Amino acid sequence: MSTFLPIEEIKTSFLSALANNNTLILSAPPGAGKSTCLPLWLLDIEVFSSQKIYLLQPRRLAVKNIACYLAKQIGECVGKTVGYRLRNEVKVSKDTRLEVITEGILTQIIQNDAELAGCALIVLDEFHERSLQGDLAFALARDVQQSLREDLKILLMSATLSIEDLRKKLPDAVVLHSEGRSFPVDVSYQAMTSKTKALSLGSTSAKLWREHALKVISHTIASHQGSILVFLPGVADIRFLAQRLGNILPAHMLLAPLYGELSLVQQQQAIAPTNDGLYKLVLATNIAETSLTIEGINLVIDCGFEKVARYQQQSLMNQLHQQSISKASAIQRAGRAGRLMAGHCIRLYSREDFDRRREHNISEIQQTDLLPLLIESARWGVKQLSELPLLELPEQAREQLAWQELQQLSIVDEANRLTSQGKKVSHIACHPRFAHMMVSARQIEDKYAIKNLTSLACIIAALLEERDIFRIDRARFDCDLRHRILELVAEKNDNQGTFKRIKDQAKRLANQLSLTLATKELPTESTGCLLALAYPERIAKYRGKVGEYLTSHGKGIMLAHEDALACQPFIVAAQIMQINQMGTKVSRKGSYVSLAAPVDVEALLKWQIVQLNSHTEIEYDDKRHRIIASEQAKLGAIVIEEKPLNSMVTPAQISQLWQHQVKHRGFDLLTWQEKDKKLLARWRWINIYQAQLNFPDASRLALLESLSLWFTPFVGNIKTRAQLAKLNLSEMLLSLLDYTQQRALSKIAPTHFNGPTGRNCPIRYSEEKCPTVSLPMQELYGIQITPTVGEAANNCTIPLKLELLSPAQRPIQVTQNLQQFWQGSYKAVQKEMKSQYPKHYWPDDPANAKATNKTKRHIKE
Repeated sequence: MSTFLPIEEIKTSFLSALANNNTLILSAPPGAGKSTCLPLWLLDIEVFSSQKIYLLQPRRLAVKNIACYLAKQIGECVGKTVGYRLRNEVKVSKDTRLEVITEGILTQIIQNDAELAGCALIVLDEFHERSLQGDLAFALARDVQQSLREDLKILLMSATLSIEDLRKKLPDAVVLHSEGRSFPVDVSYQAMTSKTKALSLGSTSAKLWREHALKVISHTIASHQGSILVFLPGVADIRFLAQRLGNILPAHMLLAPLYGELSLVQQQQAIAPTNDGLYKLVLATNIAETSLTIEGINLVIDCGFEKVARYQQQSLMNQLHQQSISKASAIQRAGRAGRLMAGHCIRLYSREDFDRRREHNISEIQQTDLLPLLIESARWGVKQLSELPLLELPEQAREQLAWQELQQLSIVDEANRLTSQGKKVSHIACHPRFAHMMVSARQIEDKYAIKNLTSLACIIAALLEERDIFRIDRARFDCDLRHRILELVAEKNDNQGTFKRIKDQAKRLANQLSLTLATKELPTESTGCLLALAYPERIAKYRGKVGEYLTSHGKGIMLAHEDALACQPFIVAAQIMQINQMGTKVSRKGSYVSLAAPVDVEALLKWQIVQLNSHTEIEYDDKRHRIIASEQAKLGAIVIEEKPLNSMVTPAQISQLWQHQVKHRGFDLLTWQEKDKKLLARWRWINIYQAQLNFPDASRLALLESLSLWFTPFVGNIKTRAQLAKLNLSEMLLSLLDYTQQRALSKIAPTHFNGPTGRNCPIRYSEEKCPTVSLPMQELYGIQITPTVGEAANNCTIPLKLELLSPAQRPIQVTQNLQQFWQGSYKAVQKEMKSQYPKHYWPDDPANAKATNKTKRHIKE
């Protein structure tokens, strides 16, 4: 018995389009039947009867459920005509024509069979989610279609596709649209009030909205009839609410968590129908947004957040970040309440908040780790992602950094082609870093007879792919990965869920290496060496302060002071967290190690995991205030061995070091005499007001950039700070000027003004146009034209600013026009000076008087 679904209205047009075109785009809202009805049409198409159809789903749970549903619709058990294929579970047979698979499975199928022999159609469902694996699977399928199999058909299906964008990128595609079958969903908003926020001012934001969600859920379940689906960001939030709600749920309501880390059996329990009279409270991550229909749901409570993986270059790993969902996700979530009946959605945020959100999610390719994508691309034979028909490319800088990481691991060469090591690594189904670790461990085990080293590598890889198996309170001050390994392989934990899942994964990895996993007599003392294979950048040396380490890439990382590894000479960090705010766990911001192991550098060298680079290190010793030299053996930025260098370093090496020190510390390292400062002031004045002379730039920045011209040639034999202080900086600076320029400097910007009485008065230069000179007013008698500086030949002279002094050397007047002063305000000055200094000469006509530095009784009439 079948029920009419909205998608059946376009059946005829869809089958016609599929028969006549190889690329189709189908947009259909949730409930239309695109995942549960349309695939059955494909089985009835005659030309597909002897060929395979692959139906891709982005989530493992949807793969199994959809396959089982489709098989049931044709009266068969799953594994016959309709089957499914997961990484760890396969239900197919020789009769299987429709395989429901994940995107990663399709990638491996194409890698092993580039022509997809026997495959007629690839259907990518829920394509709007734009996962990294989904983008890659589509790109490879599209490449096969365009290059090898023109007859291969590709169908993209989604509820919220951006059709216009896809039209541009796939101009050959035919676009179809189906109306959905969804019942009305009433949406209401219950945001936290200002009062609630004020009462929880000291709480973290996570605790704030969790408490709000708890309040809304508690109030709702008391009166609601039906099952409830609550969307939460992550597992910690689900566990928090499950613990708080467990004791207050009515007897007729079952608590059902739903998230990716649960087993498929546990996930299916959350979506399976309940017995009559029972309802479910499903606490789910965004795993429940698409594909799955949870029986009986007529109320959705949406917190409005999600956890997304973002790649952190500093930590070399994806880290989960909580963010607001897009409008498209919010609409998708609300729609889950109207799949089978009229429903209601409560959004735990305001309508204004919803209106401000972005339309669609940012695709994974723009924010997640690119290494898995790049190794598959290299395996396919491309050297840059632009060679693949990807719908979207990551930032070029991010891509190049990722290629460099693969090169450093010897997985690809400089041309981004797989090396012999890379070919082995590419066939291991885990992250390239861990695959490289396992393949290399096998080689080391065979060469040096290290028993069970490869098994240890498989266990480490499986552990690092999962969440930390230690509780937070234990993990906080114990980041030693060896303790997790011992806990995992303890016999008492064999049947526990998480532990069993990790062990099973380790066994599968070992099987890919043709190895039987060993869990006893593991060489755990080599854990650090194995981590160094995966993360050579994270080999770190103790810096002398508890918990502080320097990595081989020159970055600082930290451990909690109380951690047992906090003072180990060398460690390798397996996981690093970026702490951006102060908290109870750490005392400061930075990169904190959450998983690590100590490492023996001698073993790293013996097993050729790393190589040391020897070179002469010349540095300035701040304590001794002198240059010292040593011969260093370094691992990246880490000094492994160091011994004093007895042989004399060359003047060129010394000069370069001093140049570096000045650039790093600035001019304060040098001892600037007054004459040096005055020289620069004159020079800079010329650059500003006598620019026609084209003197070299003498600004601070320009002098730093030209150190190699005026500074470096003079310091090759300088060993100490005391010797540096004795340098004649003026002579060194003048080396930037040729002979003609030096003469011009002396003439155009003289250091002194020679007055009529023979006094040499210093001229003070600054950024002001008129330099200043100070001298007693009496020594200027007889001068009618204001003295000038500058180039007279080009009429570029500039008057001096004259600071006129009393006989007691106190300023009495400032003028830049001496003639105007004599004729004007001099009379008032004369009167005051006669009163204060009656023994001195104050003529009535100073412009024609004789300059003097004597009193009246010493002046000859």
